Amino acid sequence: MFPVVDGTPVLINDENSVFAIADFTKSRKSAGISVDTIRLRGEAPASTDRLRAALRRAAERLIYFSVNASDWSSEKSVEYVAEALPAARILVVGAGDKRYPDLPNVRYTYTDVILGEGADYVCDLHDLPFPDESFDAVIAVAVLEHVADPFRCASEIARVLRPGGYVYSVTPFMQQVHMGRYDFTRFTFLGHRRLFRHFTQVKAGMALGPAGALAWSLEYFCLSFFSRSATRKYVRVAVKLATAPIKYFDRILARREGALDAAGGVYFFGTKADRPISDRELLKFYRGRDVVYDQE
Repeated sequence: MFPVVDGTPVLINDENSVFAIADFTKSRKSAGISVDTIRLRGEAPASTDRLRAALRRAAERLIYFSVNASDWSSEKSVEYVAEALPAARILVVGAGDKRYPDLPNVRYTYTDVILGEGADYVCDLHDLPFPDESFDAVIAVAVLEHVADPFRCASEIARVLRPGGYVYSVTPFMQQVHMGRYDFTRFTFLGHRRLFRHFTQVKAGMALGPAGALAWSLEYFCLSFFSRSATRKYVRVAVKLATAPIKYFDRILARREGALDAAGGVYFFGTKADRPISDRELLKFYRGRDVVYDQE
């Protein structure tokens, strides 16, 4: 039996997951609960902290931004699926507080590993608690870098999709560590395509441009000189403000194919296929400009 915490079923596989059911069922005051566990709980702030939290979110929107370098998005993927299917069930993994438009023919299921208001279920992408062929589409934005085994997770995505079902995924390439110990993997454009080799490509490309990646890299370069959390906070804000103009170069680079070799992140949108592409076929999908071998 799985517990239900604050109205949300916690469907974690204790044997396989880096998370534990105890992370979500113990209170803050329980012995042995760590800072990580408290953060995983995603508990709502006290009323006295809500104004401060709202002001902080407003400031973050001004400072923590990226210039769109993508020709596709999760919203466009949802619209595509809604037009293609008369009634679609869409699974959103790692949803956070993201919500998609209410459409008459679409039913959403939101999951995350954080216990909060946004998730219908708390579950781990390595072991999705849903039957085979349960969904028509899966949305995974900035999720697969935070899983221990992304290929197992891609297999789980394929398992829960109906034949011809859709997947939209975004993963980082040229990005520094974020979310601390829960950050494991990076993918090139071609590596990301191989991750979804059991799918037929509809759209694929750059999600975050090289300019955004450069700004991010400069930020972490400066942060490397400091260890105190208070100092790092002010350094981060200062560098983000200083590097903000750099990000606008992505409006130019977004149209240059060679930029994929230095992209901050990549996306894939495709349909579940009858057979996987081979690694020899995979090479044909390369779209950068870093040519090592002469092409006949």
